[in-house]
Amino acid sequence: MRYFLDMNLPVYFCMQFGHDLEEKAKSFIKNKGKHSFLLCDYIMSRNLPRWLKRQKSILFEFNQKVQNEEYEVFSSNQSKDLFPKDKIFTNRLLQSYNKCKNKKQFIGNINQIFHLLQVRINYFIRSYIDEIVVPESKIDFKLKSCLNTWLRNDSDARTIASGVQEHNNKKLTLITADKKDWTDELLKEIHNDLDLSKKYTSLPKIEYLQNYSQK
Repeated sequence: MRYFLDMNLPVYFCMQFGHDLEEKAKSFIKNKGKHSFLLCDYIMSRNLPRWLKRQKSILFEFNQKVQNEEYEVFSSNQSKDLFPKDKIFTNRLLQSYNKCKNKKQFIGNINQIFHLLQVRINYFIRSYIDEIVVPESKIDFKLKSCLNTWLRNDSDARTIASGVQEHNNKKLTLITADKKDWTDELLKEIHNDLDLSKKYTSLPKIEYLQNYSQK
């Protein structure tokens, strides 16, 4: 089977904070067997680099605060690129730091995890990704716009549009951890557009990382 991976698969695979989906992602990826794993060019060339940049900002904010209690978190210029969920994550790291007994070890562990992210991303791509598909410049604008009308999320719209386009070339299955936005109902909106329904007669199946269990 050809699996088209959402952004959250490499992210969970590379993180080491003990989240349940991290273990699911690692198990799914490492047990790929004869399956093919696909990433779209948008994730590869834009979304992952932007994510890595934000992780550097998260680490910077964390280190600034633990080194200086007077530091106002998210007051730096680089923190302006952080998403609300990134700020929530940063605050949770700081809360965990405040509760831990061995603060020096905690700081060392956090810095090691973040410093290894680029290495782990590179390893993931080199070891497990079989194809980079759909150049970002070739994403169907009308298809992306249709999806974005319902998603209100340009990044997801570009990613899903890439998956639908590649499925139109050769069948695949989308896999994601996003049960809220990546839905069959969303994909069916494509067939509510007469032109798109003629162009994309077949729509890919969606599977969720949460439902994965090693066989």
